[in-house]
Amino acid sequence: GKKKSLEIQPELIQNIAWGHVRTQVLATAVELDLFSAVHNGNGAVEKIARNLNLPLRSTRMILDALVGMGLVGKTRGLYKLEPEARTFLLRGEPGYLGAFLQFDEFSRHGWSALTHTVQSGKPLSEFVLPDYRKKFFQELVKRIFPLSYASSIALCKKLGIGKKLKNQKILDVGCGSAAWSIAFALADPQAQVTAVDFPEVLEITQNFVQRFRLQKQFELRGGDFHTLPFPAESYDAVILGHICHGEGEAATRKLLKKSYDALKPGGKLLIAEFIANDLRSGPELPMLFALNMLLFTEHGDVFTTKEMRRWLSFVGFKKIASMAVQYPVTVIAATK
Repeated sequence: GKKKSLEIQPELIQNIAWGHVRTQVLATAVELDLFSAVHNGNGAVEKIARNLNLPLRSTRMILDALVGMGLVGKTRGLYKLEPEARTFLLRGEPGYLGAFLQFDEFSRHGWSALTHTVQSGKPLSEFVLPDYRKKFFQELVKRIFPLSYASSIALCKKLGIGKKLKNQKILDVGCGSAAWSIAFALADPQAQVTAVDFPEVLEITQNFVQRFRLQKQFELRGGDFHTLPFPAESYDAVILGHICHGEGEAATRKLLKKSYDALKPGGKLLIAEFIANDLRSGPELPMLFALNMLLFTEHGDVFTTKEMRRWLSFVGFKKIASMAVQYPVTVIAATK
């Protein structure tokens, strides 16, 4: 018994228990723009501290913590960014995720109510209020744009948008910032996009469309996509970019049927999601995200590829394929 207890170490539990500290270290480093200071300096802690007007001791400590986390490298006492930090944590870079990481504090407080939510099975009360949710999504869609946009660029390349597939007529359902359809419009200059969302969110959509100078390719339609009619057999592609997880099974299946009816024969339904394996034993991030849906939605969940395939087949889709884009997103493409 003693020998066995010595062979089993609490490393896994300790690392999980300290997870909130890693999150805070990353959030503080982003807030202080520490990654830019490392990138723009010569790697010496003294120069980094001086440029940020920080004490030397605290600068060394947080840099060393980032080294331990794998975001910063250290050679002969000099610090440098690892590839992930250079790509996603440098302000001004296309893939910068700092705004998303800082926004995460907006919802992080809700996790302290997880015990109550697991016991009750009901989401936090304020998150089911329509006005609160609209304001939440207005901010969220801006912050997650780089994540979805990068995934959509990868998806366009896999599908051959602008090469094999041209002159596409696209419906972007619950479009948010239009991160998914903007990538399609850039890859296919002849594409025409109908972007649907609440009028309050479409203000954000319009700003992003104008930023990319794509006004001529976009039509914005304000309304609730649950009740807004979609014209029959009118689109080459329908995009559900991170929509289904907030809907739950019943509403998702209705939306799949509604999307099927809106597609031309041969058209594709593109579903971007955090997909669980068929045993619901992983990957870890989708499993954690399911709890996020428990906290903040009435019916939301993550789904498996097997579930999605079954629902899509029931609706009438014939060819169904899954493809990984940018971690942790999977796109399920179903052809009518």
